[in-house]
Amino acid sequence: MNRTKLGALLAGGGLAAWWLLRRGATFDFRDKVVLITGGSRGLGLVLARELAREGARIAICARDSEELARAADDVAAHGCRPLYLSCDVTRPEEVRELVRNVVG
Repeated sequence: MNRTKLGALLAGGGLAAWWLLRRGATFDFRDKVVLITGGSRGLGLVLARELAREGARIAICARDSEELARAADDVAAHGCRPLYLSCDVTRPEEVRELVRNVVG
């Protein structure tokens, strides 16, 4: 999968989750593991906050480890201390390692 398709897929998934939350979807996120790319700011951070309030177990990633640490503190204030890992999603080997860390 090329970088453009991967980026579109990840962005689309995040947008869909946000839309479901805003519409009052009744999906139960309690104890579900949610991995959010770009979770240190913008829509990714907003999703992490909202899903933390819903009781999800959150993992966030972004390239900047300092921003990630700040975002993790922010999300923790909304109900869940997230796992946070630095990752460049344009690098398949980093994405594989990210998923291994979140799943395992």
